[in-house]
Amino acid sequence: MNGTKPKFMENQVISPSYYEQPDPYANAPSCHVNLLELSRYAKKCGKKLIELTRDEVKNFSI
Repeated sequence: MNGTKPKFMENQVISPSYYEQPDPYANAPSCHVNLLELSRYAKKCGKKLIELTRDEVKNFSI
């Protein structure tokens, strides 16, 4: 992560651990979003994931 806050996380308090390097050997916590479909949607719309709004991301909640 380069320290950029995604558009859908604006006006939210983010813990410092958000910007830490992930541990590939630990089980990742669920993000409660279907990332595959979300990334397909972003690609179809010509956007990057970081450019999606909170409402767009909410459509892919699981």
